[in-house]
Amino acid sequence: MSGFRPRRWLLCLVTISALLGAFGLRTGSAGPAFNAAQAGLEAPSPVLPVTDKHDRQASAYIWSATRIESSIRLRGAVPTGEDRRTVLGMVKAHFPDLDVQDKLKIVAGGPPQDQWLGAVSFGLKQLSHLKRGSVRLLDVTLKLDGEARSAADYIEVKKTLAGDLPTGLVVANANIRPPVADPFIFVADLGTNALSLSGSVPSEGARNQVRELSRQLFRRPGLDDRLELASGAPKDWDEAVSAALRALSRLESGKIALSGLAVTIQGVAPDKGTAVAVSYQLRRDLPELFSTSESISWKEAAMPPDVAARMIPRIKAIVGERNQLPSGALSEALPVLDGE
Repeated sequence: MSGFRPRRWLLCLVTISALLGAFGLRTGSAGPAFNAAQAGLEAPSPVLPVTDKHDRQASAYIWSATRIESSIRLRGAVPTGEDRRTVLGMVKAHFPDLDVQDKLKIVAGGPPQDQWLGAVSFGLKQLSHLKRGSVRLLDVTLKLDGEARSAADYIEVKKTLAGDLPTGLVVANANIRPPVADPFIFVADLGTNALSLSGSVPSEGARNQVRELSRQLFRRPGLDDRLELASGAPKDWDEAVSAALRALSRLESGKIALSGLAVTIQGVAPDKGTAVAVSYQLRRDLPELFSTSESISWKEAAMPPDVAARMIPRIKAIVGERNQLPSGALSEALPVLDGE
């Protein structure tokens, strides 16, 4: 045992020395980097060439105007103080009743002055047709987003953007939505000579589909289309309108109305069987979320004319020819009762 202890101590010393050496090597190679990371230091970034500030701005000269409720907010760059005053004059001309939040900064290096001011004027003009929204210029590239003030304003903006633009101006994005209709109402009124359409329709495509279906279903010489574009149509609106128009086409006269998810139909059917069938058809074909109420009457069966008024002349004719009423003469008149 006593001879084994020195060897044991020697083994321990060798092991400790090896561990210390390994730890020293590790801290020597990795320790400083670890401490730098703990201190929040970052590895050196690659050195980029210095670019002139105005050169960078010339490649991304940004200006924007945003309409929010009763105010308009101006942000971004304007080339000179004179241009700033010109822009503010444009804003006042287009939005005389709105408060102006002017946060523009004078920064040189923009596009040519006339071209840039023309783009700003064009953008503000389109913004004046929006209830809320924004116009943004990146150099002379236009982005427009928002909700139109009315159906007429929506049509005007779409028409303008599809026409000739100011010199150099490019429209990169134009996300313009029709005004929101709440509730979203659609009415079809079937009269003697025409079918009248009024209320809202979600798109020009939907309007064309409604007109085409109406021409297929109704044999009327006139189609009075007074529909206006609007946002806010409920899900499956087009299916509900199709089902309602098909039901209305079976009536001699009447009206259908969609208000949100509620559908009403009223009118006159040619007979009771048709009236019952129309109510059943509408309930069956409407999408699940829609509800319906019906008020459909029908024509009573035509009453036969006064029998006496038809038989008496026949009997008089028989008596007049024969000067008497022979046996079996009444049988000659009886066919009158059968509709002869």
